[in-house]
Amino acid sequence: MNRHLSPRLLFVASLTVLLSACYSDGQSAVQTQQSKVPAPQPFNSAICVNDNCAMIDQTAALLVPFESDLFDAYASFLMNDTMLLQMDNTWQLVDVKTMTSIKILGENIYDLAPGYFAFTQDGKVGAMDYHGNEVQPARFDDMFSVRDGQFIGYDLNGKVGMLDAHGKHLTDAVYDTLTVRQDFSKRGGLVIGTRGKQYWIINLKDGSQKKVAYSEIGEMQDGHMVVTSPDFTNKGLIDASGTLTIPAKYNRLGIPSEGLVSFHEKYGSSCGYMDYTGKVVIEPRFADCMPFSKKGAFAKASKGVNGDSSKYGVIDRSGAWIMQPTYDYVHEAGLDMLGMINHVPGYASVFKEESTFSYTAGIYDLNKGRELVPTTYKQVGMLTPDRFVFSGADTPMITVTMLGQSDSIPAVGVMDAAGKVLARPEHFINIKLDEKGHYLHASEGLDRKSHVALLNLDGKQLIAPEWQELVIDRDRNVVFGYDSVGEGDRAVRMLRAAYDLQGRPLFAIKHTSCGAEQLVAGNGKVIWPVDPTPYCPVAETQEQASKAD
Repeated sequence: MNRHLSPRLLFVASLTVLLSACYSDGQSAVQTQQSKVPAPQPFNSAICVNDNCAMIDQTAALLVPFESDLFDAYASFLMNDTMLLQMDNTWQLVDVKTMTSIKILGENIYDLAPGYFAFTQDGKVGAMDYHGNEVQPARFDDMFSVRDGQFIGYDLNGKVGMLDAHGKHLTDAVYDTLTVRQDFSKRGGLVIGTRGKQYWIINLKDGSQKKVAYSEIGEMQDGHMVVTSPDFTNKGLIDASGTLTIPAKYNRLGIPSEGLVSFHEKYGSSCGYMDYTGKVVIEPRFADCMPFSKKGAFAKASKGVNGDSSKYGVIDRSGAWIMQPTYDYVHEAGLDMLGMINHVPGYASVFKEESTFSYTAGIYDLNKGRELVPTTYKQVGMLTPDRFVFSGADTPMITVTMLGQSDSIPAVGVMDAAGKVLARPEHFINIKLDEKGHYLHASEGLDRKSHVALLNLDGKQLIAPEWQELVIDRDRNVVFGYDSVGEGDRAVRMLRAAYDLQGRPLFAIKHTSCGAEQLVAGNGKVIWPVDPTPYCPVAETQEQASKAD
């Protein structure tokens, strides 16, 4: 097993062996941005500049210098008191202060979860923490990170099992496949496993397992999740324990909310609402049924109802109209890249038709029964109850490339509920709330080479769009900037910069006028190389040309 991807640095990508992940960023609870930002915590990591690598701490102080001949490779894991260094094809766990070896390891190591890594011994794989304690002996055929280290998967004798993020045993290796979609927390920590033709539910909170009559799990809303039948044709409902409360026999179920879930019994049939036991509360008589809020839900009138089959109005829990059909179209209030939508409880995006295939959008507050954002925008989506991503009528278009095809989509900005523009729609094609609700991630494009900026909730740019990925590490109170180098399966994630939670740099890799890279500390001091001239690509090209002459 060889996971060594660089002659000077071990880069680690999260593995998803036998696990399928469908990425989607949903809404999360919004918290008020902290007035006091905690200080960064100590860490060390490998970093590469001009194809030379070193080990540095959070101030960019050199722990192992560039162009050192002492070690052959460095692990790129974020560590603190220890480092993983390779010498003569053998990895060692080294104490940072004394630079003495704590433990001699094998030829291969790779990242598993925060604070843990895999090591090999006699052809088998085990898990160790960053202090050298074996949490799992080398007895598995393979181990792999699940959802960026939220859990650890392992292979043994052709079957798959699970450990928690600290290497604690959760399941035996009895599954043929494990299917993980999005974040575990959005599905109550439940995972679907297959054993032959059987489907099993695994609760990753306690390791409990049971055979079930469904094959896929949707996101949890109101303590329940929509599931798919084993033949992937019908929908049912489960509670947080994974128990079916509504059999998987309906063509479609909507989003559970306020004790009710919409249903279409057959394809093309009208929709109504049931409670979570399957009791019909509102008979199916609508063309479309949206999730309930405390006061009502948007529904689309069926043909013949009020003489208008193209409009949406608001109904109460008896199915009576409390707002007559008014809007031409309604969907969920969250807006993501390329028009992807997300559920925001109590709110909806509403649209009015201006002309054929042309609509203006707004946001409706179902809890208060009023239009929160007027239907005057090209597109609008909710970030928080007082922050919205939007495009106006005069918003510039941005050319983006996806799967080799170019297209133009409107730029997006940020505004408050009163319509005050906090960040003009000029440079970004997607702005989304981070998982804790403290920051906004703003993307310049769609492809993997596009850069991301970090904004605060008032639209102020904290970190400019210099890197392809910005990761907020709340354990260390640091924002890390990463780029991806290489293509396809050979692509590796490289650390490029680190910032405190206010966006002030701890260190960053800068480019000189000649194209060479320099590692620069947060105070502006150049760490390496002080003289970039020998690393200038132009100088290298000229030198090669001179030698050729």
